Amino acid sequence: MRYYIASRPVDAQALLALVRSHWRVENGLHRTLDVQFREDACRMRTGHAPAVMGILRRAALNMLRTLQQHSGKDVFIGLLRDRIGCQPWILASALP
Repeated sequence: MRYYIASRPVDAQALLALVRSHWRVENGLHRTLDVQFREDACRMRTGHAPAVMGILRRAALNMLRTLQQHSGKDVFIGLLRDRIGCQPWILASALP
């Protein structure tokens, strides 16, 4: 059983959809950042470095997802990242 605090009355189905959409973002974005970019293992803790690295990781992930969509194939983010590391010209097709 879970308890939630809301500022307005919400029926159970709407609350369920809200909670599931939150976890979809949590699992989709944060898990990808942690697994592919090892965000949780990053030791940067002071100054502006954590914020800057977070922005760079998200920008890189957005480029990879754009490339993934344009390729038309189901290519894993990690595999695509490895391919770009060996063949950087692949990334040129994702850039405007």
